[in-house]
Amino acid sequence: MRISRTKTTSLIGALAITGLLLTGCAGGQSKADACKVLESGLTDLQSELTSSLSDAATDPEGASEALQTVSDKFSDNVSKVSNDEVKDVADDADEALSTLVSEFKTYASDPTNADTTALTDASTDVQETFTELSTVCN
Repeated sequence: MRISRTKTTSLIGALAITGLLLTGCAGGQSKADACKVLESGLTDLQSELTSSLSDAATDPEGASEALQTVSDKFSDNVSKVSNDEVKDVADDADEALSTLVSEFKTYASDPTNADTTALTDASTDVQETFTELSTVCN
């Protein structure tokens, strides 16, 4: 009986130590891991987006849909980021991209009467926030 109790105590002690060691190693999402999450899948969508935006004058609806797809994928990836430093910048980029999608949808629905200044401003904001995100991730 004494051997069994000793083995049980040793096993519990070993599990407790293992748990502490694993907890120490799991210190949260690294900046590099967070950036990889954001990049996931966007490379594949980039060529589709580039093609669609180059045809924006002739197919604004198609370009709008492609931009929405990229925005949705990016938002999904941002939701998976837990690193505080990356999350703050990614949230700003996500918001800027959502604004651009909204402005582009307005443009796509009525290109002749669209507010091109708002579209240009939204595009500039996306460029700035993604440049900042790139700086954080590199």
